[in-house]
Amino acid sequence: MFSFLFSSDPKQSLRMLRHLAALISLLAFTLVSIFFYYNDLFLIDRVAFETILIFFWSGYLVLTFLIRSGINLRFKDPSLTMAQLLWGTLFLLTIAYLLKEWRGLMLMGYFAMFSFGYFKLKFREYLSVAMFAILGYILIILYLFIYEPERLDLKLELLQLAVFIITITIMLYTGSSIHRLRERTKEQYVALQEALELNKKLATTDDLTELYNRRYFMGQLAQQKAICERDDSDFVICFCDLDHFKQINDTFGHRTGDIVLKKFAEILKLSIREIDYAARFGGEEFVCLLVNTDVENAVKVAERIRKSLAEFNFSDIAPSLHATVSIGVSNFKQFNTIQETLMNADNRMYRAKKMGRNKVVFSDDEDKAA
Repeated sequence: MFSFLFSSDPKQSLRMLRHLAALISLLAFTLVSIFFYYNDLFLIDRVAFETILIFFWSGYLVLTFLIRSGINLRFKDPSLTMAQLLWGTLFLLTIAYLLKEWRGLMLMGYFAMFSFGYFKLKFREYLSVAMFAILGYILIILYLFIYEPERLDLKLELLQLAVFIITITIMLYTGSSIHRLRERTKEQYVALQEALELNKKLATTDDLTELYNRRYFMGQLAQQKAICERDDSDFVICFCDLDHFKQINDTFGHRTGDIVLKKFAEILKLSIREIDYAARFGGEEFVCLLVNTDVENAVKVAERIRKSLAEFNFSDIAPSLHATVSIGVSNFKQFNTIQETLMNADNRMYRAKKMGRNKVVFSDDEDKAA
């Protein structure tokens, strides 16, 4: 039964839950109407009374079908709040007209129904529903005054109308205030989430390159170490250092140096997988964490990074500008500690420098370099 009524979509389930609450209210009004009927407070016969109840319940069941089927999502307000309130208002006005006396009691039921729109309706929508109810009740009084004056105590009806209008006005103000408060709270929540995301980004990324920063990268290394020890997998660290970067800054300026750093960061992002991590370690030093891979595949990635930078044309920035990178590659399983793996990758990067730069070194053997 639960799966039949409620969708797997949480928002749709919430809409259905609110709609069922409205149906329970309608059921209460229906039971009150039946009580009035069996106490001879209606002018109509049983067939007409049952027809009216079936008519209004059919309308609400149509709304139930629209929400459960998902057709409601095509409307501006998927909750169909206005439609439910207007249909319920019409039901109460019809019952109020049919009553011989105690007509004002049905108006009390409208206040309970009106509260369902507190969290959804804007001021204009609230005003529309309120005016529909007020004008509907005025038309009932006017019709009875002209055609059925024997059923009307004009002073009492006008007094009830005045109380009804005052109460509706208060509810209108309260409802619109609640809606504004809800919208303001929602905006503040969105702003807070954006601020949290920004703080998270600032705490985990490098401002210039938008790669991860050193602290975040070390945290990921610790997590990856735990994973490798659990499932006996491996990961590889590529330690990258731009060649002669100080000379680039001195010759072309720090702004050009920043451009080179950002371009290299782009190369790193494009060269690794989504599950891998690239970070700026500091200055012109960068590191990559290649998860669940081996040295052979990591060397291919490192060589792709080295070649991409070496072949990149910086002539639009400075005609004689050229940048290369030296890379040291080291896998975790060979050393079994993060610090030793990092240190070894760093040492191999320096060996690549000594071997002439613009190289990838992946072993401590002198001849193992790309």
